[in-house]
Amino acid sequence: MVPMLLFHTSIVFKPGVEVSLSLPISDQKTEVGDPSLSVAVDAENILYFRNRQVLGQVYSLTVGEEEEGMPLVDLVINRVEELDRNLVFRSVEERRILLNGKLAQPEAQLKRGQQIELDVPATELLRRRIEKAIEKGDLMLKEQDENLGLKPESISLLIQADQAVRHDMIIKLCNMAGEVGFGKVMLATRPNDFSRPPELEK
Repeated sequence: MVPMLLFHTSIVFKPGVEVSLSLPISDQKTEVGDPSLSVAVDAENILYFRNRQVLGQVYSLTVGEEEEGMPLVDLVINRVEELDRNLVFRSVEERRILLNGKLAQPEAQLKRGQQIELDVPATELLRRRIEKAIEKGDLMLKEQDENLGLKPESISLLIQADQAVRHDMIIKLCNMAGEVGFGKVMLATRPNDFSRPPELEK
């Protein structure tokens, strides 16, 4: 069990819904022991998942001779194991992939020597790691929950936020949770000086 202040519970956030949150400063503590997955964000808006920082990445790729004619999306997911098709399509839609310095199209047919630059924010990489954890069944479930299956709507996400964290990051994380489809999202404050989320006891 990890002591923390729980100020919202059982809220499902849908994509596109604006959420206005005020993170309270309080000595009140409550025991929370049921999240299936836990993430954290510190005062510098750095994300943590399973005691590791999750930082945005810029991927620079050069099209090889054997990759000529390959669709852009296929090349990226073949080269970068951490990414998947949905993430790459979202990156194109959000104008975060450049092909030879120009905005790329998902159906672009590649030519040898072309340069691809993909900017993936930390929230997207966090989402992919969460999705992988769900796919692998690598969750913290109560015994009575183990038979519910591993669909996102049957599991919960705990977001631990530094008291000084910017609200826009909380909104991004809540929207991400809604897009993944979590059935329950819990938000909790952490001390100002925390550097990484503590392990939740099973």
